[in-house]
This record gives sequence, C-alpha cells and structure tokens, in this order.
Amino acid sequence: MCVTAVLSGCSPSASPSGSAGEAPKGASAGADTSKEVKLKMILLGSRPADFDEVYGEVNKIMKDKINATLDVSFIDWGDVNQKYPLIFAANEDFDLAFSAPWAFYSQQSTKNGFLELTEDMLKQYAPKTWAEEPKVAWEQAKINGKIFMVPQNNFEYDYHLVAVRGDLREKYNLPEIKTYDDYTKYLKAIVDGEKGTLPSLGASEFNSVELLQPNEWSPVIKQYPIVYKVTDPSGKLINYTETQEFSDFVKNMYATAKTGAWNRDALTSKMDKMQAFKDGKLASVEWNMGTLLRAKSEIGSTHPDWKIEIYDLTSNKKRLANPYINNGMSVHATSKNPERALMAIDLLRYDQQIHDLTNYGIQGKHYEAVGDKQFKSLKGSVNFPPAGTDPWGWNSLHERNDVAVAADIEKFTELWKSTLTVNHPLETFVFDDANVKNEEAAVNNIMETYGKPLFYGLIDPNDGSHGLEVFKQKLKQAGIDKILAEMQKQSQPLVQKTK
Repeated sequence: MCVTAVLSGCSPSASPSGSAGEAPKGASAGADTSKEVKLKMILLGSRPADFDEVYGEVNKIMKDKINATLDVSFIDWGDVNQKYPLIFAANEDFDLAFSAPWAFYSQQSTKNGFLELTEDMLKQYAPKTWAEEPKVAWEQAKINGKIFMVPQNNFEYDYHLVAVRGDLREKYNLPEIKTYDDYTKYLKAIVDGEKGTLPSLGASEFNSVELLQPNEWSPVIKQYPIVYKVTDPSGKLINYTETQEFSDFVKNMYATAKTGAWNRDALTSKMDKMQAFKDGKLASVEWNMGTLLRAKSEIGSTHPDWKIEIYDLTSNKKRLANPYINNGMSVHATSKNPERALMAIDLLRYDQQIHDLTNYGIQGKHYEAVGDKQFKSLKGSVNFPPAGTDPWGWNSLHERNDVAVAADIEKFTELWKSTLTVNHPLETFVFDDANVKNEEAAVNNIMETYGKPLFYGLIDPNDGSHGLEVFKQKLKQAGIDKILAEMQKQSQPLVQKTK
C-alpha cells in the first residue's frame, strides 16, 4: 500500500495518462433523471470568493449529464466538532456530506446518520466508482459489515509539517529548523522582533507535531487520547494522558505559551490559519504536506521574497500512510435523492472536466493545465485555491501535481516511502462506539474543557483545579477506561488476523 502512497486530500497526485475528458459511462443506466433535482452538499472549510462562479460551471455539466445541480454549504474548520454532529442530530435537509474517520464517520454511521450503500446501488448509480475503487477500500469503509461511505481512490499522508517564513528565519540568523526546539526559538524571535505578526496559533491539530508524531503514536479516534505505537505490532492501546511523554508535553507547551508564541485567546480564535499565513499575519503554520505545499506555491507567486520553508520536525520517526477512508463522501440517511447523489459522486470523481473544476477552478483564470498530470496556479487562484475547497471526498487518480512544488513532493514522499513508512494491523480499524456513546460524550466534554487549555499551554500543569492531575481524574470519571477496554476488545481480532 505505502509504495503507491501519494499526496491527495490533502495534496495533489498524478492522473492517469489518457484519462482527460473521460466521463463515467452508464451512470444513469436504469435511473429516472427526468425530474431536475438540487443536491444539497456539506463540505468543510470556508467558501472562497470565486466558489459560486466555479460551481456554476460544474452545475452546467451536472445538469446536462444527470439533470442535477449542487447546492454547497460549508462548515468552517473552527466549527466542525460542534456543527457537524448537529446537522445530523437536527436531521437537516441535505443529500451529501464529506466524511472521514477524523470527521465523525464511525459515529454518524452507527447513529444512522448515513445511508447504507449496497453493492447493487453502487453498481447501478456509481458504476465507474464501483469498478475503479480497490476492494480493500470498500472493506475499510465497512462498519458492522455495511458500507456508509464512498472512499477516495488514491493514497496520501496526513503527517503534519510546519511552514515558516524563511526570510524571517534568516533575518534573525537562525539555522534551518530541524527540531521542535528549533521551531520554538523561531517563534520566540518573532515575538521579540516582529510586532503585529503572530508567531503561531498554538497547538497543532490533535497535537500531531508536538506529541503524536514524536512518539510514533497513532490515535484510534483523533478526538480521544487513545493511541497505539505504529512500530508495536501487538496493537496495545494506551491512554496517552497517563504517560510520562504526555506530562513532558504539557510542561513544554506551558513553557512555550509563556514566551508569547501564541495569544491567550488561541482556544476561541476563529482565525483561518492558512489565510492568515498567506496574508502575512501569521509567521508559521502547521498542517499536512499537501496543504502546506499548495500555500507555498501560491505565496511563491504573490510574495516570493518570503521564502516559504517547510520542515518535518520528526524526520526520523516511523509513520503510516492514510487508508482510503481518510477522505470520502457519504449520503445522508434521509436524502430524498440518494440515487442522483451517487451519480453526482461518480461525476465528481471521474469526469475530468468536473474534477478539474472542483479541484483547480476555471482553466485560464485560476490555473493552467500542464499536460495530463500537472497544473500551474495563476494569480486568480487566490480566489479559488487549488484543492482548497474540500474536494478531497472525491479524490481519484485524476489529481494533478503543482509544477511549482513537484520537487518538494518528491523530496518528502520518496524519503517517507523508502525508509519511514510502516504498516500496522490497526491502521484500518473502525471503532463501533454503540456500547460507549454516553462515555464518549462525557470524555469529549472533558477533552474540550480541561484538555485543550493544557494542550495550548494556557494552564499550569500543576494547577490544583484545572491541571494535569485533575484532567486525568476527570477523564476517568467520564469513562475513558471503559472506552479504552471496548476499543481494545474490538481491535484485537484485527491484530490476531495479521499474525
């Protein structure tokens, strides 16, 4: 699997030669498309300035091919954890939603939020998808033997890196950033010397850079502190809050926060970190490789003097490639048009014209195609960033590489694939939380109210009312041990199966 891992959702990858312009065949076979329908689709992120213009072109093709159009709503990144579950709880009227293990796929599947996708349905209404999707992807998507997602059809890494302003690093005579300590020195230099520029927005997503990746840990569900070590084939799960590594982590975060590396309002900030980095309001940003490389390409054309640099702070640590289900699309259980929704997924993935529009925008305005496998961003891409509007749910082999960062893609991925990527029996494990839903809700509340302030270094770990020991005690009271035991019970058959 990992040998073929490439950037996708989080980054572009190559499209197959000769596939340009190829549309799904037979997508409407046996389907009644006489009535025009408007498919309501939920994506994650923010709506760029030219979104309506681009999707106006998408909808012209959609209407011609399946007599349907897309009406897209976005949930901002800062609101995903709260608003995404709510749209299901309130049974809002929509047809399609981006889904992923890191975005409540298993939770909503077991709560009947998503429609079960049968083999017959997929063969009839998304035939190209059914034919092209690797069988292992469908297996990964199964929960209690049922499929609730159309997974992506290429590989990617979700490993997090940091991007910094190389011009500022050089200005303060700092060496290239190799470690987290190097990174904190850069942040301190920004605090002292660049008034009006925020060094950082605080802890990385799910503490990937500071905690998970340095310890070679992979979470079962990213919102909860239960992990396994990717180099330990036994599949033993641990509550990382009980480890010395976590104790050291919260102390380090507290020390870093005290330097002024991020604001005290980091927990409540609604700032779009990537846009702030592009605008020069933020001196560093962490994210996956694809997102950072896209930003580097865009900034390279608008502010080449900033010399954007991207670093892997744990460059010697083993890591996993993402499973196919890391990005996908699901049909709402109460969709009035599930057949047409599947037909739309087929077009989003395999109609080259639609795929290019949703990923890169309008040819000649937002991007230029470079052969079949690459693209060049144009100035207009600032209003429709390439692959920046959550088209990851229909990742396929049609993705293009950005010519401006092709060398960076090769630099990172070749090293990762050749020496650092490992497989683990639990990398495709999907947890069924039916027996611990109450405990999960309680743990989620503790993670938000007691955990996040510690993660962001805003609370002294020794604080008697909100510090580390209180946090661990609250987690136990909420039922973290019961969740861990249930996860261990469900995951062991996968471990035994691979022995």
